[in-house]
Amino acid sequence: MTGVAFSYHLREFFFTANGDLEMTNEFSEAETAVRFLDVQLDAIRGILDEFPDEAIWRRPGDGVVSLGNLVCHVAGSMREWFENGLAGRQWQRERQFEFDRDAGLDRAGLRSLLDDTRCDCEVFLAEVNRKNWNQERQFRGRPVSVRDVLWHQVEHVAYHAGQAALLRRLTGGLAARP
Repeated sequence: MTGVAFSYHLREFFFTANGDLEMTNEFSEAETAVRFLDVQLDAIRGILDEFPDEAIWRRPGDGVVSLGNLVCHVAGSMREWFENGLAGRQWQRERQFEFDRDAGLDRAGLRSLLDDTRCDCEVFLAEVNRKNWNQERQFRGRPVSVRDVLWHQVEHVAYHAGQAALLRRLTGGLAARP
């Protein structure tokens, strides 16, 4: 690799000796993590889009969350981990409210919350690169690497995408997917 190298949205680029712009494969782990995150967010969006309106805030039992609660929780967690964990900011989260609320946002509002949160997080994700991948940040009073922040959120969103799939059948009354 020769010439000037730079990063943009977790993709590493460089200019070759003859001036061509090429993308390297040297930093695929972060790209893979962001792709996994987006696949799981798409799964939640798909379930939200097909869920009956009257069931979005329905809880299948006492102490169990609704799909609306899961969407609020995923958005709150992503924002806290990326804004505070990656960028070192002090965004104040109302975590318990994510689980306690029983309404307030319809399907469009929940979809906007999820989409807007992902767009807001892009600012922080775009800063992830090969040089800072293993750097530690202080988050929740302990050191955590940039890598661990990103993979934690991938796992967390995937876990809740699975819960959303279960709620799809339990409270949404929707048939199993083929």
